[in-house]
Amino acid sequence: MSDTSPTDTHASGTAVGSASATAAEPVTPASAASDAERLPRPRIRIGAVLWGLVLLAAGGTVLWLASSPTRRADTLDAVLGLDGFGWAFVIVVTLGATITLLALAAVIRRLQRR
Repeated sequence: MSDTSPTDTHASGTAVGSASATAAEPVTPASAASDAERLPRPRIRIGAVLWGLVLLAAGGTVLWLASSPTRRADTLDAVLGLDGFGWAFVIVVTLGATITLLALAAVIRRLQRR
């Protein structure tokens, strides 16, 4: 077994991965500054942030409900006790929240472009 790092060779026979074959050119402050000026500002995925917050809130709520036997029992009774109107209300509120979240993401994205 060898203590050296493995190397690969190209068809030309030069080693790839060895210290002598991968000598990088030094980074100067001027080249680093010019690279920073050329790079665009990173995009923040607002939709991902918003959906992450929604999932965080949903997960926190589920953990809070599941942490107590009385809350679990009360929640199960409430869900099983919903009639048709109750389920329709849950669906309408869920769709409204989703549309509001999408609209908020679109507004924030539009404001970022300015």
